[in-house]
Amino acid sequence: MYIDENKNKLQQIIMEELSKSDVNSMISSKISSTLSSREFKQKVKELSSQVVSELFKILWQRDNFWKSTVSRA
Repeated sequence: MYIDENKNKLQQIIMEELSKSDVNSMISSKISSTLSSREFKQKVKELSSQVVSELFKILWQRDNFWKSTVSRA
């Protein structure tokens, strides 16, 4: 009971204090700061590199699958 009352009070305070545009603004700024962070950019580069590397490995190992199709074209 006590937890439900506190939850309801908290929700009421949030609804009174924050408008929809305030919430959207807060979320947008957080996402923007995360996307522009150096750590995020580094992880994207690392992941992209791994994906491309794996793609070339697979293409090299299975060249008989696609080579004949390419040579016929």
